[in-house]
Amino acid sequence: MSGAAGAAPPARPGGAVARWLDRATLGLAAIGGLGTLGIMAIINADVIGRGAFGTPVPATAEIVSAAIVAIVYLQLPRATAAGRNVRSDMLLGRLGRGRGRGAAALEALHHAVGVVMLALLIRYIAPVILDSIRGGETVGLYGIFVMPRWPFLVCVLAGCALTLAQYALLMLGFLRALLTRGAA
Repeated sequence: MSGAAGAAPPARPGGAVARWLDRATLGLAAIGGLGTLGIMAIINADVIGRGAFGTPVPATAEIVSAAIVAIVYLQLPRATAAGRNVRSDMLLGRLGRGRGRGAAALEALHHAVGVVMLALLIRYIAPVILDSIRGGETVGLYGIFVMPRWPFLVCVLAGCALTLAQYALLMLGFLRALLTRGAA
């Protein structure tokens, strides 16, 4: 979690932009949840098909592997906004004692690095989508079942873009908290 151990992230600036971003990230998370249900259905159909009929669902492994990556990135912005990314809070808990300036500074730095990393991901993913569309790249098994690769890449790009926005708003919130605590 962000902030001191167990504490929620500070209020993010942004007003209407933050509200829109929250709705968009909730929408992506819902799509990711539906994707998870779809994966469960495909895997269960594959297991039942193998066991009961001796016939697996074609390209199950390929579809699931592509979908899992998309689902992770669809749910990442919501997890980031809620301060639920995997991390250790021991150091932040200690830095958060007193005025908590150390914790706020480390959180601001952490989120600034997140902004940079996601900007790099976006920079390199966007052209890959166009190449995938132009090249007709597919996922699956040729001759049995194939589907285009680009929708999965678009999910990754959308997740990266909204996660970058969440990191930026959180970074600004932690910077504001740092400056406010410094003035007190």
